[in-house]
Amino acid sequence: MRRLPIFAIAAAVLALDMGGAVAAVRTPGGVTPTHAPMMAQVTLPPLPTYPRVEFHGYFRFRPETISNGHLGQAVESQLQQYPVLTASNIKPPLSLWPQNNGGNNGFSSKVGKSREDDSISGATIRLRLRPTLHVTKTIRLTFTADVFDNYVLGSNPDYAGAIARPDVPLSAFAMTTKPNALRIHEAFGEWLTPVGVLRVGRQASHWGLGLFANGGMGSTWDHGRPIAYYGGALKPADGMGYTSDYSNFSDRAAFVTKIKGLYLALFWDFIGQGALGIDPTRYDSPAWDMTDADDVQQWGFALFSKPLSLDEIVGRKKALLEEYRGVLDWGVYGIYRKQDLSTTAKGVNAPAESDATDAKNTLLAPRDAWVFVGDLWLRYEKRLSFNRRFVAETEFVYLRGQIGDASPVPSASSEPKQKDIEMWGGALKASFQIDNFGIYFDAGVASGDDTRCFGVYGPGNCSLDDAAGDPNKILTGMKFHKNFRVDNLLFRDVIGAVTNAWYIKPTFSINAHPFYSSTDLLGADLSVMFAGAMNPEGTPGNGSTLGTEFELRGFIGQKGLFITSLSFSYLLPGDALDVIGSNDESNRGRWLGAIGKTVEAGNAWRLMLTSVLMF
Repeated sequence: MRRLPIFAIAAAVLALDMGGAVAAVRTPGGVTPTHAPMMAQVTLPPLPTYPRVEFHGYFRFRPETISNGHLGQAVESQLQQYPVLTASNIKPPLSLWPQNNGGNNGFSSKVGKSREDDSISGATIRLRLRPTLHVTKTIRLTFTADVFDNYVLGSNPDYAGAIARPDVPLSAFAMTTKPNALRIHEAFGEWLTPVGVLRVGRQASHWGLGLFANGGMGSTWDHGRPIAYYGGALKPADGMGYTSDYSNFSDRAAFVTKIKGLYLALFWDFIGQGALGIDPTRYDSPAWDMTDADDVQQWGFALFSKPLSLDEIVGRKKALLEEYRGVLDWGVYGIYRKQDLSTTAKGVNAPAESDATDAKNTLLAPRDAWVFVGDLWLRYEKRLSFNRRFVAETEFVYLRGQIGDASPVPSASSEPKQKDIEMWGGALKASFQIDNFGIYFDAGVASGDDTRCFGVYGPGNCSLDDAAGDPNKILTGMKFHKNFRVDNLLFRDVIGAVTNAWYIKPTFSINAHPFYSSTDLLGADLSVMFAGAMNPEGTPGNGSTLGTEFELRGFIGQKGLFITSLSFSYLLPGDALDVIGSNDESNRGRWLGAIGKTVEAGNAWRLMLTSVLMF
């Protein structure tokens, strides 16, 4: 068998999302029970020429309607920073806010609560582009950008107020939309040396299932069902990559090599350089780091076993499809991050760029902060027979660290606010498929805290202190990456991520085409998720039940080309999502100064269409 000059080591380093162009092994026409032995079907792509460009990405159109996403809660608070309170990260419609129900708005009777608004609708689009320039056999450059990154359709009309646009006195007169910027996410270069691959630049960072580090550049699961994955690189739209809204991108220098059958990756991240200095009199002068002491530095490694090279991928397909052997992929991942000092400017974060005038107002504060992250990942797959497959994948992450002094403003008279960090979480995804049917199972757990700083973006979102502003000496509230999709409503948007929670989710699916025989996609999924709080004292309602969510999803498409899915989710929230007011008779303690009686969380639903073109 001839070999191709490919980046075998850099192909798909799972820890670092070292994805990209890999010469994939393909079998013509797919695999069916009547095909000849798999090895006889293997064909090699034509020898590449240099320089050449390989292009991947997707275009996504996603309209949706959310009903009662605010859980029917718009509670006033005695605290000025919270004009309305809801246990959901989805804000109430503006008609429910205080300023539209009295005060200075003379249209309150027409625009306020009497409208009974409870739904919000809209649509977003995204065009993700990821070209790779293969300069030579050993050098390549990769670039990732989003055009209209989650752009809300209709959100940027040519109207900026009557003064700025006298010809468009009201937004109802808008005739066009203003242009939007291009977002650059990645730009890195790779060099294949005799001993490994060196990669430098801004790049996606991904590991395992994506609980902690999630690059949003493809995954091995698509809404519970495993994709046909034998190793190598993933395209941005693979698995649930096309559903991603968030990603980890790191300014990184990484080296990857292979030692005695195992892949080893070492990397150094430039997380934050702190205050940068520029010369205001020199427009052509580059910025410089004003001090190394305020830098946030990070070092990491990944040791793992999975097929990457062409020979390994062919061997994996033979083991699964011909020999029916079980195969195990695994890896360990660790990072260490530290910061000695940080900068503040009159009690707030210092600007990213400072000139000589700004520097005199920049204060240095001791932090003595560090954290270690350890992560274990396992994936097992076995064909029980040609048309029966079992796949299970799991990840567990543990964080341990300390902040020597978390005081917001340097002060010699105040005692150091030391914080200890200890968080953990894990998730499991399992699947059993037989011909046209599938049974899937998801489960996970994330450690919690008792600070009542609930959710990711909602009121009371505090990390270092509790909801009352008192010091939180032990930070134990783990937050899964927001891009790790568990459901379509509760964790995705109401809470914002899996945090202070456990969940189990069985799913039953039916497909018009067997999972092994065709590129056509047509089917439906029905799932139910049960979720609870790890620490009830950390929730707005001091409750143990987060809720139950039902989801029905139908889809049609063709693998690697397009997919359209329509999902309906219905949430029955639990007592953990109640907003406890000052008149609560159970004496559970009101949440963030809520005024009045306790408002229980109401049911919510979401209807979402996702249509994706892949390339």
